[in-house]
Amino acid sequence: MDYVGPVAADFPDCLAIVEERAKPERELNGSETLRRLWWRFKRPTIDLYNAICGSARVLVCSEVTKHLAFCFVQNGMVYSANLAVFPKASLAAFAVLQSSIHDLWARTFSSHLETRLKYSQGNAFETFPFPTAYKDFGHVNPTESNLAVLGEQYHEFRQQSLSDRNIGLTTIYNRFHAANESSADIQKLRQLHIKMDNAVTAAYGWTDLDLDHGFHETKQGVRYTISEVARREALTRLLKLNHERYDAEVNRGLHAKKKPKSSKKSAKTDDGVTLFESQGEE
Repeated sequence: MDYVGPVAADFPDCLAIVEERAKPERELNGSETLRRLWWRFKRPTIDLYNAICGSARVLVCSEVTKHLAFCFVQNGMVYSANLAVFPKASLAAFAVLQSSIHDLWARTFSSHLETRLKYSQGNAFETFPFPTAYKDFGHVNPTESNLAVLGEQYHEFRQQSLSDRNIGLTTIYNRFHAANESSADIQKLRQLHIKMDNAVTAAYGWTDLDLDHGFHETKQGVRYTISEVARREALTRLLKLNHERYDAEVNRGLHAKKKPKSSKKSAKTDDGVTLFESQGEE
C-alpha cells in the first residue's frame, strides 16, 4: 500500500527498538487497537498538535520541579505527560510567567510533591490574572513591548549560560539561589530577573510596590527573590484582580448561572481564600 509521507517502516533502526521494548507490553494490552497498532503512541494529544501546528517553537515547563522554569523549545518534539505546553506564547508571556510574581502565585495555588512544586495549569495558570485583561499570548501591544524585549534578553542569556556551562535548568537555578554564588553570568542573570520583575509590576501599574530583591527566607529555604512583605502585597493585589475579572465576566454572561456551585471553576488557599478561573476575553 502506498502512503503519503514517511511511515514507521522507513526508520528500521528506531522501529526495531520499539518492537523490542514496546511490542511485548502492547500484545498483553486489553485494547485491540493498541495491540494492532503497537508502534504508535498510546495517547496522542491531537488537540495539542493542532494548537501548535505552524509554530516554530513552543513554551514549556516541567509540571514537577524544584524551580519553576519556562523555556522555549523547537516544535516537533514528543512532549511527555509531565510537561506543560503553552501554544502560541509570546516573549511577553514568558516574561510574566517566569517572573517572581507568577512564581508566587503558582506556589500558593499549586500542590507539592515532597519538596518540589507540582505546577497546576488549572489552578496556577488558568486563574492567574495577567497584566492585560486578555490571554492572547501572540498579541503585541505597547504594554507588552518592553516585557517582550526583557523576556527575550533573559531567555537568550540564560540559554547561552546553560550552553557555556553544559548544565540544565535545575543546576543553573541552584546557582541562582545560592548566596555564595558570585559568578559573573549568575549575577547578570539575577540583574535581568530584577529588570523583568520590575517590568511585570509596571505592567500592572504597581509603581508603588518595592520588590526588595535579595536572598530571603521562603518555604523552600533561602531564595533570591522578592521580600516577604512584597510577596504578601503582590498576592493580595493578584487575588483582588482575580475576583474583579471574574465578577466582570459574570456580568458579561461568560459563566453559567443555572448551577452556582459548579459553574465557578475555583481553587482555595490554605486560608480558605477562593479564586476563580477566567474564561478569557471574547
